Amino acid sequence: MEIPFDALLTLLIFLVGIPALILQLISPIERAAVQKKGRLDVRSFLRKALWIIGGGIVVQMVYAVFPRDEGQDFIRQVIQQLIWMAVFGLLFFLALDISQQIPEQYGRREKIVKRLTQDLLVELKKRKRLNVSGETFNDLVNLGKHCEAGQEREMVVNALMEVVKDVLADPKYAGDSLEMLIEELTHMLAFSPEAKDLYNYRAAVGILTTILAADHPAETEDDRRRVVHAISHLARTLIVNFKSVERDNVILAYVNSVDFASNRPNMLTEISQALFEIGVCAAKEADDFAAVAALDKLTTLAERQSPSLPIEFIADLFGLLGCFWAKEGSRRDYASLKFRAIKKIINKEVFLRLTNAREHLIQTMYFEEADNLGKMLSALMPATSPRVKH
Repeated sequence: MEIPFDALLTLLIFLVGIPALILQLISPIERAAVQKKGRLDVRSFLRKALWIIGGGIVVQMVYAVFPRDEGQDFIRQVIQQLIWMAVFGLLFFLALDISQQIPEQYGRREKIVKRLTQDLLVELKKRKRLNVSGETFNDLVNLGKHCEAGQEREMVVNALMEVVKDVLADPKYAGDSLEMLIEELTHMLAFSPEAKDLYNYRAAVGILTTILAADHPAETEDDRRRVVHAISHLARTLIVNFKSVERDNVILAYVNSVDFASNRPNMLTEISQALFEIGVCAAKEADDFAAVAALDKLTTLAERQSPSLPIEFIADLFGLLGCFWAKEGSRRDYASLKFRAIKKIINKEVFLRLTNAREHLIQTMYFEEADNLGKMLSALMPATSPRVKH
């Protein structure tokens, strides 16, 4: 019996071509994620198929050189047929195996995310530090960036929460291991905001507050500072791109999350800057709920931290207050009530602090807010400052 090259070639093209075609229909991000580290790989499948075919050819050639006995042609043909039946059987078994791997690894995204998360946690235990430059971390965050908003992205956000908890549980955590994770999480949600991601914004603030609330001593505040910046960025994204009642509760969660860092005096200016940015964005979007929430939180923090309030904090507080003052009617009345409350907190040199706050806003190029504060200062000074006797 001759070697059935035509049949083998046809079968090989079929067995390799079908998985290759399926892989081409899968997103490059998922394909790259599962083809690494010995997982499903068409080239590996092809090598196995060639080894099986090569083994069959070798056995056929070895058997062909054996001396032939008369009257055994029929037996020889049966043996040769059995050899190639075994080869075809192994090839079909290999095809069956890969047909099971494709749905297993590509049919359910949560399995890909789970596997990447497990690999990332294993790397973390070995290195004692999150490997943000490694392929596993990049594959995970890239899946989050390129997958569908909503439930698909939720799996990646939940995986990042698991990673964060594992990092924070390490007693050697120095406070600077999560900056890239925070940045990627922020980019994942803010790059292309969709209404279906509202739940993921809520989950993200859970991750951020977990980092802020970590109570063991750390050498630096790098991660916490990055968290506060992320809170400002994501809250402003919510204000600009989401319009719903449910969104208000999520924004309030972002505003209130800064409380977890308010007991750290060296974080006070970052917190006030974040609340100022959130409030100014809300004022420009005519979102009174978010603007009032940010101003109320700033006022509460001012009362808690008084009298040791840095100029940056006071500038943020008065700068946001000026946004309300710039509006006429009830918003200005609200600003007047707030101003009287703030005067009691500061308790002295209020107008000097207002002047310094305006100068600070100019230096930081918040010109519109500085103008609003200047108008407020001009309106309040003649009515409340003592007259000079001649």
